[in-house]
Amino acid sequence: MAGALPSSSAPPADVRLVRRNGTWSAAHRGLAIASNSLTTLILVLVLPVEEFGAYSYAITLASLGITIMGAGLWGIAVKALVIHPESSARLVSSLMLIREAFGLAGYAAIAAVSVTSGSSQTIAATLVAGTALLARAADAPELWFQAEMRSPVVARIRITVTVALLAVRLLALVFWSSIWVFLALYVLESVIASTWIAVRYLRDRQSPGLSRPRAAECAPLVRESFPLFLSGVANQVNLRGDIILIQALLGSAAVGAYSVAARISEVAYFLPVVFMNATLPLLVKLRREVGADDPRYVAMLQKSYDQAFWYGVAIAAAAGASGSIVIGLLGPDYSPSIGVLWIHLLACPFVFMGAVYAKWIIAEGALWSALIRHSAGAGANIGLNLLLIPTLGIRGSAIATVTSYILASYLACFIGRDTRVAGVQMSLAIAAPARLVVARLKQETTIARSAPAAATFTPKGRSDQAQR
Repeated sequence: MAGALPSSSAPPADVRLVRRNGTWSAAHRGLAIASNSLTTLILVLVLPVEEFGAYSYAITLASLGITIMGAGLWGIAVKALVIHPESSARLVSSLMLIREAFGLAGYAAIAAVSVTSGSSQTIAATLVAGTALLARAADAPELWFQAEMRSPVVARIRITVTVALLAVRLLALVFWSSIWVFLALYVLESVIASTWIAVRYLRDRQSPGLSRPRAAECAPLVRESFPLFLSGVANQVNLRGDIILIQALLGSAAVGAYSVAARISEVAYFLPVVFMNATLPLLVKLRREVGADDPRYVAMLQKSYDQAFWYGVAIAAAAGASGSIVIGLLGPDYSPSIGVLWIHLLACPFVFMGAVYAKWIIAEGALWSALIRHSAGAGANIGLNLLLIPTLGIRGSAIATVTSYILASYLACFIGRDTRVAGVQMSLAIAAPARLVVARLKQETTIARSAPAAATFTPKGRSDQAQR
């Protein structure tokens, strides 16, 4: 997390840039989540639980499609733009082309998955929401702004669009409270934001512009990102597979009740991702300059894990208390959501550490490790959901999801030799209070041992005077 970077690990100017980028990104993500949460609350109040479930299902599959569209290139692209700034124009053009191709593939994939819902309404809703994928390719220049440590430029654009569309949604609540209107506004937000980012990039004085992409540059990007692409898909299966299976096994009403709790828990999960996205350029730079074994690099990571876990504990407690009050106001249809919420929040500290771990994987180039962790989580998620949903309903799905999150974010580190060091650092983070107590006791013991020696020491001049 940005605030976890010690001043000794990087120049003060770099730390300030990380904090500035992280703060703006957090502001945007916080506003976006607040907007989505308000939209969710509005839909819960004005739509039947079955229609709200259909809306949630469609947005869930659209999120899966956006991951496919990203092609695993986010971290790889930022790393390439940091290391090879002279090729930025061709890299950005290549990214736009790759993202558009994968966007088409993602749309086809989610359309196929929606057939398993068994509902014509959810299929149609998914096809509408999925069109947002085709617009998102245009926001590839966002990666250039991030590599240049200028995330606030994009954050301001997204904040403006989010506020404007929130106002339109509130008007829609009064005049056109229909699931289809809200799905159209979801797509429109992506179109406006992506187009604005592309135009802003082209008009920026420092922008390298666009250049004809070369196959010789596109192919290595896709090849290097392929493990992250597969792991991203597996991660989305881990994150979204519960909704898909609940729809198939229990129907839209159960999806609606489950999605309320899932939305609140997502609010708790977003902070570490934002700050670690802002930190990635500095992490890559420090890793290249000092190496993996340098105490400054190791200390930066350990402090990040420490703060991530215990911030996660605090935020989970706050989200559980406030979320339970909100859900209690929604009526009896959503009463099962409270238990689901508390189960979900058990994973929050591990999700926080997983955000740090994900960026460490990119900095170290251990990309296949990401595939291993997310594949293990996805397999556990699907298997446990199929086992527990028939007997425990949506609470069983919550248990399955939390188990898979902890497996993917923490336990999977111990599968490979190269990633065990991260697992050890996470374990130390969990034991951070005990480490502080031990360090304090050692300090007091050292002081106590040195005190007698100091007390018995008498300066030679005073000893001579006493003898006289």
